[in-house]
Amino acid sequence: MAENVNLSPNLPSPPHPPSTSPTEADYIRTTTLNYVSRSALILNPSNVRIKGKTIVRSNVAIHGDYGAPIHIGRYCHIDEGAVISPTIVPASSDPTAVNAGGSTSPDGPPSSREKALPLQIGSHTQIGSNTKIRSLSVGSSVRIGSDCILSPRSKIYDCCVIEDRTVLPPDMIVPPFSRVSGNPGRIVGRLPECCAGEFLEACAHDYGVFVRSLEGKK
Repeated sequence: MAENVNLSPNLPSPPHPPSTSPTEADYIRTTTLNYVSRSALILNPSNVRIKGKTIVRSNVAIHGDYGAPIHIGRYCHIDEGAVISPTIVPASSDPTAVNAGGSTSPDGPPSSREKALPLQIGSHTQIGSNTKIRSLSVGSSVRIGSDCILSPRSKIYDCCVIEDRTVLPPDMIVPPFSRVSGNPGRIVGRLPECCAGEFLEACAHDYGVFVRSLEGKK
């Protein structure tokens, strides 16, 4: 049985500064005050909506080109090398067609017999470096560590911590206030209800620090 645990131990690695300090020239500032690295790949941006004050670091890939909308909330932080893709499922409801004509790569776009599902990522959520997300949804105030894999059809509710190098198996549902770790991922603890407010304040603070660091390099 999962135990109640303090929030502070074993938190995922915080967003780390890149090997070379970025400048304003390295980022595109949008009208909603998102900062998107010029080396990030926002593929088919018409399918990608980022609400505002979110930081997208270098070498991030967001796959709007799979044909499904991807919505990302406010005050999110997507660290270097993260890859965000929608879940892919068979386009037909015919059970005999489920295994026909699958994708040539588990990390690739949908085939002609498949479709991508919408992906929603809530506000005040951090995604660690080199993490791959193919979930149905990720809630608000979620901390996802570095080098994680969130497999297709997984779903993470609000106020959760996914520790570094965790692999969520397909179809796993993570309830609110859960701490998840391991490969395969399992619930190893519960977070206190106060974590929601703490995560919200931390994200707003980190955004301000990031913006001030860029403005200091004009």
